[in-house]
Amino acid sequence: MACNEKNPLEREGTSILNRMLSALATSFVKPDEREAADMVLFMRRYSAYLNYYNSSNVLDGDWEPLMKMDISVTLAVLMRLDAHKCSDYKKLVYKKIRISGTDTEAQKQFTYIFDLSFSLLKIVAEQYHLLPETSEFKQEIETIIKSKVLLPAVNLKKLFDDFKTNDLINNTLITDSESPINTIQSNSFNLSDLGAEWTLPTAIQGLTIPASLTVPRSKIIYIINHNFFNAQVEALLKAISTLAEKAHILFDTTLDNFPSHTPHYALVLSFIKLFGFAQNELNKYTQHHLDFYYKDVLQLTNKKAIADSAHLLMELQKPVPKYLLTAGTLFRGGKDKTTGKELSYALSQDVVLNKAKVEKLQSIQITNDTKEILAASSIANSEDGQGAKLTSIDNSWFTFGDPEKISPAVTGFAIATNLLFLNEGTRTITITVNFVAGTNSFVGASTLPIGGLFTGKLSGLKDWHNTDAQVQANSAGNTLTFLLTLSPDDPAIIPYTESIHKENIETDLPVLKIYLNQSSAFSFPYRLLTNDQISSIKVEVEVNGVRNLELSSETGTIDAAKPFKPYGEFPVSGASFYIGSKEIFQKSINELRFEFGETIPYSGEIEYLRQGKWIDIRGNSLGTDTYTINSNFVAAKKDFTQNEPLTATTLEGFIRLLLASNEYSKSTYLSNVKAQIDNTTISQSTTSATTYEITTGEIASPPELTLPSFSISYKAFASIPLSSVNTNSNHHFLHLTPFGYYEAAFDPLSPSKKISLVTEMPNDGELYVGLNNTEPEEVVNLLLQVADGSSNPLKNEETITWYYLSKGNLWKEFESKYIIDRTHNLTQSGIVTVTLPIDISNENTALQKGLYWLKVTVKQNPDAVCKLILVQAQAALVQLVQNETKQIEFSQILPAGTISKPVTGISEIKNITQPFDSFGGRTRETDEHFYTRVSERLRHKQRGITIWDYEHIVLEAFPQISKVKCINHAGFYTAGDGSEVFCENYPGHVSVITIPDFRNKSGINPLRPYTPIGTIINIDEYLHKLISPFVKLHVKNPQFEEVQFEFSVTFHEHLDEGFYRQMLEKEIERNLTPWAFDSTKEVTFGGKIIKSAVLNFIEERAYVDFVTCFKMHHIITRNGATHITEKRDVEVAVPSTARSLLVSYYNEITKIKHLINSPATCEC
Repeated sequence: MACNEKNPLEREGTSILNRMLSALATSFVKPDEREAADMVLFMRRYSAYLNYYNSSNVLDGDWEPLMKMDISVTLAVLMRLDAHKCSDYKKLVYKKIRISGTDTEAQKQFTYIFDLSFSLLKIVAEQYHLLPETSEFKQEIETIIKSKVLLPAVNLKKLFDDFKTNDLINNTLITDSESPINTIQSNSFNLSDLGAEWTLPTAIQGLTIPASLTVPRSKIIYIINHNFFNAQVEALLKAISTLAEKAHILFDTTLDNFPSHTPHYALVLSFIKLFGFAQNELNKYTQHHLDFYYKDVLQLTNKKAIADSAHLLMELQKPVPKYLLTAGTLFRGGKDKTTGKELSYALSQDVVLNKAKVEKLQSIQITNDTKEILAASSIANSEDGQGAKLTSIDNSWFTFGDPEKISPAVTGFAIATNLLFLNEGTRTITITVNFVAGTNSFVGASTLPIGGLFTGKLSGLKDWHNTDAQVQANSAGNTLTFLLTLSPDDPAIIPYTESIHKENIETDLPVLKIYLNQSSAFSFPYRLLTNDQISSIKVEVEVNGVRNLELSSETGTIDAAKPFKPYGEFPVSGASFYIGSKEIFQKSINELRFEFGETIPYSGEIEYLRQGKWIDIRGNSLGTDTYTINSNFVAAKKDFTQNEPLTATTLEGFIRLLLASNEYSKSTYLSNVKAQIDNTTISQSTTSATTYEITTGEIASPPELTLPSFSISYKAFASIPLSSVNTNSNHHFLHLTPFGYYEAAFDPLSPSKKISLVTEMPNDGELYVGLNNTEPEEVVNLLLQVADGSSNPLKNEETITWYYLSKGNLWKEFESKYIIDRTHNLTQSGIVTVTLPIDISNENTALQKGLYWLKVTVKQNPDAVCKLILVQAQAALVQLVQNETKQIEFSQILPAGTISKPVTGISEIKNITQPFDSFGGRTRETDEHFYTRVSERLRHKQRGITIWDYEHIVLEAFPQISKVKCINHAGFYTAGDGSEVFCENYPGHVSVITIPDFRNKSGINPLRPYTPIGTIINIDEYLHKLISPFVKLHVKNPQFEEVQFEFSVTFHEHLDEGFYRQMLEKEIERNLTPWAFDSTKEVTFGGKIIKSAVLNFIEERAYVDFVTCFKMHHIITRNGATHITEKRDVEVAVPSTARSLLVSYYNEITKIKHLINSPATCEC
């Protein structure tokens, strides 16, 4: 396939400007083409051949004096002075002079120029003097003569006299028979012939013949090439043209509004007026001929008017829940502005009105600017998606959000688990996401920075507590670990409380939300997080320094705010130290560490209260006062209230540590005292006095086991299975959508359903429609008004799919029997009729609860869908009721707001509005269009075979198209990267390139006139019915190839450079794309732009001094600001394909047009 070869057939295509054959115009050939002025002049000439007999019945001349004395005759003579014919005659004479072989011939032809000029002056002077003196018409003619005629007349006479002296004038009395007027001899003309009343200006001496020219012929050629001589002739011809135009206006005035005609000439003019009726009938010969063949012989008729339609919105009275409006119900459409007759519009089909209304519109979109980001619009029908006022003229908004203005969505996942009940201490939370074996999506993430990619939010004591969620993937890429740390200064993490956290999450568990930070330069592309299935999620917490404990001993409750005795007074071996904590023991703990402040002799056994029984849960020792917990431990029921004292009825939530020594018991203490007493000795003193010395041991103080402080550190974990049923109600995995959440859990009914880290977004664009005041099995008629032509015309049509949100936050596609979409994939306005299925639910959390949600999705290319203006319920379609007998038919569009009442009052309906203009109407076919259509129909026979057939069939069927170009053996194929490639050597394929009629159309850019996708689809469907099934048809927009100029320019002194730079850009744009500024110009395919021609155009601007360093660049294709295919500094820009148009460069992103540097500073 030689796709680099251009199609050898170079054509311009067919447009509405050249579609009609001139021979089919009823005015193409008129048997009598004379106008009133021609009749007046004819009667004047004819009157010279009529004898005039006076009152004595004596021959007294002819009738000419009587027939030329009226002002209408004078003005008719002036208006028939044809300056264009005179100019053409002048060019012919110049040519004859240049090719003349003798001096005599050159002199003769040169004299004809003055014969023509002086003859024109003589006619003007004669007719001026025939005008009535008191007529204001004479004053207007006089003004033109003074300002435009006299100076060139004086200069030409001066030149004539000089040339005659120099023997350059032929003195023969022969005049030229080819002259457009009857000429006089130049030698017989004097300035006095103009009349004595003129004050003649002084002649200008502006021409000197070089002495080197000695031959008359060479002198004459020099003269006719001289600017001064030509300027005088052109000035005279322009003055004659101005005079003729003014005379034409005044002549028409004299026919209709001039009371001073003489009686006899008033009769003449009346006859001419009456003759016009007969003349018009005679001139209908062509029309009668066409009508005979087309209408009488072929029995074809003009197409009847097509009724227009309108969308209505209705509102029921408050007490009325539903109301049936039957087909044919009439509504008042006001009066026809042409005929004044009352118009009625009838309901197209039965409509059941109800209370349903569109409460909320939200949207999401996957953008791919620099990376894949999920963006969201919480208020879709706003400028920025967040509620800003709409700025477009038609109040339209991007269906899935404006990619340049919408914000990244707040989305991610959440964990709701009692493990997150963390009141104090240094707290570390680890979330390990385990993917199904074999995934490698996150291998590269093991080298990424671990901070800033995700943001964590925990349900804090007074609000959500924000913290950075560090993330790291393992080297294999099949796990993703999130780490969050809270310091002792951070607030307590409590169960979700609606009055505090206000996010409508239905849970009584503490919640951790992890959001994807899409603004980070290192953030994961959104869909990377949805690629792989999660098998499970492991949640681990490590807490150091829990002091909020319920402590007690066998002697009662302990106040740990001060040093305390954990085992009470004189504890015996086996005494218990009871520790209670609702935070700790409702979790699956796997490690405990006791912080006593000093060493105490406990047995090391840890017993847990379970169902009123103490069970050993100690595992292995991991160091001083640190132990693992064995499998005997069963977590207590979740309870987020304050710790409670241990009582006889307490069943769980406590552990105890047993004292392993009697060292602190009373018996030990007493035995120690007895031992001391038993060791008492008495001895007699050897002194003179009889004394006794009793020796006793030191009596020890009662031993005390006191702790200055006490805290517990622990580790706990939980696993949330996602490939099997989760039986633990304390742990849940949630997907956070941009507008809500839902629990992601294994569904036994859909075991193969994939659960990813974040909610899947298989569509590039989604629009959510929230309905209120409705119920399942109710029918809702939604009006979706689109902004015509607002979709990206370079994209193909995308299929729109409708879903509804059923029970369990499950989106289900509508079955065809439940929905009728008349919008053609949102490429045109229409009513979508939806029957809400029985399983639709308003109890879901993925979107605002309490509303019934519908979803409109597009897989890719969201910009291929038109912008929306309105989405509203209770819509109905009405159509104009036409009546031929009463001459009621479509004649013009019905403005918005016209229909507001039914013909017969309906008490159940509170309000009726017509929000937009009517559409779809087409007036009765005119005879001119009928002749063209039938002529084409007889040729192509409603079959698309030749190029001519395709083009004319499209123009007839689609009046919104102004030009069509059919390219044979050309089509599109899809390249390996998914892009479409145009091939001009593609047998079996036909391409039809269309240009819309952008005149008076606000939705089409005249500089880039793209046909809307909806129209292209309709053309494609229409043509497929009329062409061979073996033809591969492609209906596409043209390829606009841009031309950009780069140069330096200096403007004249004292000019505003900024202003004139912009003006120069606009003039270049107007020069390259004239059709955008002049409706009589048509878009042209092919052609070329020559650099030197544009340079000359710029240099001719009155405000430009000089231009340097001029370059022309041909940008063939680009993506935004990136030029994909271009040619730099070319001399000639030629379109690269047969479907291409050359236009002026304009970058919509950078707002740059041409690269103009001012003032010029380069040294080229």
